[in-house]
Amino acid sequence: MGRLDTPLMLQRGHPKSEGLGKLKKLDLSNLQLQTKDLDLKLLNRLKQLRELDLSDNLLERLPDGLDLPSLQVLRCANNQLEDLTPLQQFPALEEVDFEDNISLTVNDNYKIASLLPNIQKINGKETASLLNHVKILNQELTSRVTAYWENYQGQLDSSAQTKDIYREFVESAVKEVCYGPESLSDFIQWKVKLQAFKWKKSLSTDHPPSKKARPSLPPDAQPVSREADHSSASGSWSCRQTTPAEMEVEGQEPVELEPLHFLQCHSKGNSPEDFSTQLWACAFEPAWDEGTGLPGGVSQTVATCGGEAVCIIDCQAGLVLHRYKVPGEEFFTVAWTTLTLVTQDGRKKRSSVLAAAGRRGVVSLIHVRAGFCYGVIRAHRKPIAMACFSPCQETHLFTASYNKRISLWDIGLPDYNYQFRPSQLLVLDASATPLRLCPVASCPDHYLLGGCEDGCFAWDIRLNEPQKRRDCEMMFLFPQGPGRGHKRVDGLGFVSEDVVASKGCTPGSICLWSWSQSLAGRAGKQRVTVVILAELQWSHTELSYLTLSTCPEKAFVFCGDEEGSVWMYNVKHYLQQHPPSRASVAPTKILKWPDLSARGRKMNKTLINTAVADPTFTYLVALTDTNIIAIWKKL
Repeated sequence: MGRLDTPLMLQRGHPKSEGLGKLKKLDLSNLQLQTKDLDLKLLNRLKQLRELDLSDNLLERLPDGLDLPSLQVLRCANNQLEDLTPLQQFPALEEVDFEDNISLTVNDNYKIASLLPNIQKINGKETASLLNHVKILNQELTSRVTAYWENYQGQLDSSAQTKDIYREFVESAVKEVCYGPESLSDFIQWKVKLQAFKWKKSLSTDHPPSKKARPSLPPDAQPVSREADHSSASGSWSCRQTTPAEMEVEGQEPVELEPLHFLQCHSKGNSPEDFSTQLWACAFEPAWDEGTGLPGGVSQTVATCGGEAVCIIDCQAGLVLHRYKVPGEEFFTVAWTTLTLVTQDGRKKRSSVLAAAGRRGVVSLIHVRAGFCYGVIRAHRKPIAMACFSPCQETHLFTASYNKRISLWDIGLPDYNYQFRPSQLLVLDASATPLRLCPVASCPDHYLLGGCEDGCFAWDIRLNEPQKRRDCEMMFLFPQGPGRGHKRVDGLGFVSEDVVASKGCTPGSICLWSWSQSLAGRAGKQRVTVVILAELQWSHTELSYLTLSTCPEKAFVFCGDEEGSVWMYNVKHYLQQHPPSRASVAPTKILKWPDLSARGRKMNKTLINTAVADPTFTYLVALTDTNIIAIWKKL
């Protein structure tokens, strides 16, 4: 396709007219257009154009100098765009679609929201929550750039040249002013640079600034306090207390945590009065060591699910980076994996992918960095209670359904057009609903451990076996005694390669038991009596589905209760017990729900469905049945 010409534009325009100036819609999609083919003289005659479709072309960028004062909708999906800042040429723009431009990320969503005051939809999604986050980021970054300037000018040499001062200040601010998640680092640096230039423009260029000078800030850049701030779209109560509401247990190493944020981002209709939406599961994004390419490091990005939404949250900033919503769905589970994707030009790139599932039996696959769901798998006819990825194969996903089946899927690797081919590898039958899944840490490609409504079971998941539909291979029996008649296992996780933490078999306690020692006495039998190492003291409630989680790297176990507390146990001492001690272990700490003043009456007496820490136990996230997410940071 060569350069645009008038006959082609009139042919593809609407309404049909003899003049370009009367066109309101123009479809220039799928023409193999490059940036050099866009004739500015022709395009700038489109003064009444409201919708422009440039999708499915080869555009590297949008040219500067476009004068389209009436443009409200722009579609430029599936091109080769690398920068969207030229969109600020269109101040009336309300909707933009730039999906499937492989170089664009969630950073560009934030840039667009920052540049276009009238934007209402980005890639088909409403922008109300995003605009609120951009506003918070802008206020925080303005405050930090302000403080950095005051510190910077206090160290200036009086003999320094003014131009050098301004240039060096901008360069230094971009490097030193940090805030927010790593995934938004490009946007943060871009925004800091803009803020630094605003300072530069607001200062006199005739004389170096004095150490006491403090010029007025631009109108949109006034610093504000975020203490106890609540907003409806992604409501948050920032809470920094000098005396956290926690209870230490004598004889245990102290653990100090600071409450950071309390979020309300799963509300129906974004209402701050919604305290009925239940939150079910959360999972931290895998962190990777850039030097070795292996898992490791602090992860501050967590996915939460509840109601119709899945939220991606930055724990440090308390910001919802992305919100994926499916009307009529109720999400019960989320799971992360990291895939090696190939771009259109052949480059390989590691990207985080999130699987989310729930009541409809459908698995949604979300490319988090790009900010959209690229596909769904219709996995089961009934709701999915649990999903987890195999630690051995990055594309292998287990799903547990209320139809009493567990399926192993290969979700495949999407190509640069996000086309993928999922396949079902195994079907595992259970006698009751599977609630929790956990690949066995010492042999994750051989056995899958599952907590079910009627007990704890293990399945052989080796793919080199011919049978693709299998019953359980082992059923685990827990010692019976007073109050131990319950068989349900609704909490499960490995604390080490050998030690399992399970909850539900014994009301009021959590068991630590040895996988290897339990199997040592199996002798080929299907029924296996577990070898208990210790019992963790926990709430005496008989409520079900209060899920435990483990942090193997730090040897911690976490579990919420019906009173709004998180019970935390350091079990390192019990991981090498030979023979087992059957000790009764008190919690290292019971973390109490803080008083949140005006919201306290509604929120203090809350049930915590799950509490999860990142692999390094830097952040702790708790989900409640009252639509509140609590985030703490370890001191």
